[in-house]
Amino acid sequence: MTTTSSPTLQRALGFWSALFTGIGLVVAATTLTSLGNAFGLGGPAFVVAALAALGIMMLIAFSYSELANLVPGAGMIGAYTAPALGRGPAIFGVLAGYIVLVATVEPANQMVGGLAAERLIPGISPTAFAIGVTVVFCLINLVGVKSFGRAQALVTGTMMIVLIGFGVTGLLGVGGGTEVAADVPFNPGGWLEVAHLVALGTYLFIGIEFVCPMSEEIRNPGRIIPRAMIAGLVIVFCVDMVFGFAALRYVGLDELATSAVPHLLVAEGIGGKTGLLILTGATVLAAASSVSAILAAVPRMLYGLARDGMLPAVFARVHPRFQTPWVSVIAVTALIVGALLTFADSDSILTLILVATVMWLCSYILAQVDVIVLRFKYPNAPRGFRTPFYPLPQVIGIAACVWMILSIHPDADMRWTVWLGAAGATAVIVGYAFVWLRVVKKVPFFAPAPLDAAVVQASAEPVGAAEGETR
Repeated sequence: MTTTSSPTLQRALGFWSALFTGIGLVVAATTLTSLGNAFGLGGPAFVVAALAALGIMMLIAFSYSELANLVPGAGMIGAYTAPALGRGPAIFGVLAGYIVLVATVEPANQMVGGLAAERLIPGISPTAFAIGVTVVFCLINLVGVKSFGRAQALVTGTMMIVLIGFGVTGLLGVGGGTEVAADVPFNPGGWLEVAHLVALGTYLFIGIEFVCPMSEEIRNPGRIIPRAMIAGLVIVFCVDMVFGFAALRYVGLDELATSAVPHLLVAEGIGGKTGLLILTGATVLAAASSVSAILAAVPRMLYGLARDGMLPAVFARVHPRFQTPWVSVIAVTALIVGALLTFADSDSILTLILVATVMWLCSYILAQVDVIVLRFKYPNAPRGFRTPFYPLPQVIGIAACVWMILSIHPDADMRWTVWLGAAGATAVIVGYAFVWLRVVKKVPFFAPAPLDAAVVQASAEPVGAAEGETR
């Protein structure tokens, strides 16, 4: 069997494309809502919770950076977990952390964008708009990773500039709006409330690791991936805090805490109707940025699993001309569109989003366990990046993720509903993994894949790479 005749992924992305890939999912439409709600609940003291969340996400970023350099595969968490814990846990890590996300949180993001579009263009169908945006970015991702990189930089960069503009304008008081909350107490809810807001603060950064599945398409992943992740976290923190402190001057705490679109209230308070229209447009951009990042990263994870025999081989097909995993891109698009067509505006949507968050945190725990296991099993393997102060960041990160799962919602009944939903999703995913591995592939559930084989396969020179280097 030969491998040189099969098309592979193209190394075409630099630092900025990698940076905007991570930021693109982090600053999703639902994140803007969470930011306003968090500042409404915690007041200015939310900055402390957000800073703690930033620290936790830095630790998680260290783990992903080390893993992405040790096993630079498109499968990301699946490629890392297979040599550490086995193929079964690898399948669970990808499907639990990201396919559940695609079926729940991403449709919610697109619906928020569709509702924002409806405010800009009365009469437009939010669902039709959301589906249209999804299909457009599907096509962009199909025609090549360079096209994706340019589109992602444009969409995400524009949105970040808009948020910074509103934040600075509000803090300087030059937008023409009227301040209504000049004397907000620093910590109106007390420090216990701030501690509970760390989990909500972490949601502002979750998804920064989406740059890792692009490692086979990044020109110098050993340097670019950790820098892009750390820079992305810091940038998001600064932009969010500037906007959040501006929000406190123009919208009351109760309104911020309870509104479904607090960022739009802030925009109207700072800039009137013009400000409302501008940030409504930015919300549409946030939805577009989110789906762009999803359609770039998740198909690469499916591609990596299929290439390593943990999903049907069809998901590993790469387009011979555009060098993109086209079957996986179309499959993820179909999942989002299908969810949008059945999307219902009810309390169950919040439950599904929280279930997805629990599953995502489980994937984060796996990644940090992977670092520890692979350090023990392969202490001399080459690592382009090593976590500083190992294993302390992993231990703290695991404990933080467990704590956030246990405190996923303040209401006890909702917590149990979310935990049961997560348990059900886990049972389905583990059931599939068991049948696929034990019945179809005839391999043990916990049999680890050799690390060397994974590195060699993922590091294979892409088609055309040598030609590009000689020009």
